[in-house]
Amino acid sequence: MENGMIPMSAVDFQITFNGPFRVSTGYARAGLDAAIDIENPLPNTSLKGVMRATATQLLGEESAVVKQVFGSVEHEAPWRWGHATPGGSGWHTPKPAARVAIDADTHTAAPDMLGISEQTSAAHAFFTVTQRYPLDENALRAHRLALAVAGQATRSLGANRRRGLGWVTITCTNVSLDRAAIDEFLTLRSA
Repeated sequence: MENGMIPMSAVDFQITFNGPFRVSTGYARAGLDAAIDIENPLPNTSLKGVMRATATQLLGEESAVVKQVFGSVEHEAPWRWGHATPGGSGWHTPKPAARVAIDADTHTAAPDMLGISEQTSAAHAFFTVTQRYPLDENALRAHRLALAVAGQATRSLGANRRRGLGWVTITCTNVSLDRAAIDEFLTLRSA
């Protein structure tokens, strides 16, 4: 330990998929209005975004800890998110799914509003959030705790989360979240 700094750290997660998900590329593909990236269907940017949203929901819009962990206009994030890597048999073959827009007045399918999108899944996937630069011991503990809780509190990811897609269970595999840790996390609301 030099100058009060401790070695670089990582926070590891396992995702259990409770159904299919879709993180669209933003581009159409033949026969699809919303396609996924077959090589990387769950990118690091999506994981960081849902974890940040969960942390903000738990700690508040103006939380200094959220800004310190996930970055802000003033400060670059000291953590780097990895892409999700599937376990076992890999990502399932993407399947098309239809969605329709509902007319607010008639409560029926709106004309010309059929969309075809891709979705995929896996049994499990793994990702790691890796420390990019040194932090003092207190900041590192708070950051690791915020990352672990935000990950485990995230229940869905990708598009159409409120319509049944993307339901997940995320488990932090190397940060213990016992009652004392949760109580400590709750003190970060005022930090």
